[in-house]
Amino acid sequence: MDRVRRIRWAGLGAGMLAAVVVAGVLLRDVVPPADAWLVAHASAAPGTRPAAVAAAVSGAGTLLCLVALVAGAVAVLRRRGRGARVGRVVATVPLAASVLLLQGLFLRPGPPQQPQLGTYPSGHVAVVTAVGFAAVLLYGQLGRAWHRAALAGALTAVTLVAASRIVLAEHWLVDAAGAAVGALGVGLLAAAVLRLGPAVRTR
Repeated sequence: MDRVRRIRWAGLGAGMLAAVVVAGVLLRDVVPPADAWLVAHASAAPGTRPAAVAAAVSGAGTLLCLVALVAGAVAVLRRRGRGARVGRVVATVPLAASVLLLQGLFLRPGPPQQPQLGTYPSGHVAVVTAVGFAAVLLYGQLGRAWHRAALAGALTAVTLVAASRIVLAEHWLVDAAGAAVGALGVGLLAAAVLRLGPAVRTR
C-alpha cells in the first residue's frame, strides 16, 4: 500500500469515526423523524412470522460472513502461501468491531420495545461490517472478480442485518447506520496502519 493511499484511508477512516462520535453526542436523547417512522411502520410484533424471519436473517448474516471469511483465508493461503496477509487482515475484525464499545459511552435509549440503554451503535451491524470488510480485503488477493463478489456480498449482508435489527425494533436506523460507518472507519484506519490496501490481482 503506497503512502498516499494510506493517508487517504486513514483520513477517511478518522473522518467516519469522528462523524459517528459527533452523531452520538448530538442525538443522545433525540429520535429523528425517519427513525420514529420506521419503528412505527416497519417493526414486527414479537412472535409473528416477519419477526421470526428478521431474527433468522440477523443471525445468518453474521454467520455467513464468518464462513466466507474463513473460506477466503483458506483460499488465499493455498494460492499465495507465506506471501498472504491473512493474519493482518483477520486482525482488522476485532479492531473494527470495537466501535460497539461506544455503546457504553453514549448509553442512548433504543426504541420503546427495547428496554436497555446503549443501542448506539448496533453491535450486530458493527460485527457484520467488520467481518465483511475483512472478507473484501482477503478476496481482493484472489482477483478482481472475487473482490467484486465479496464487496457485493458484504454490502448485502450489512444491509440485511441492519434492516433486521430495525424490523425487530431492537435498534433505530441511526444505530445501524452509525455501526456500519463506525466499523468501516475503524477498519480503514486499521488497514492503513497495517498496510492492507487493495491487492486486487489480475491474470
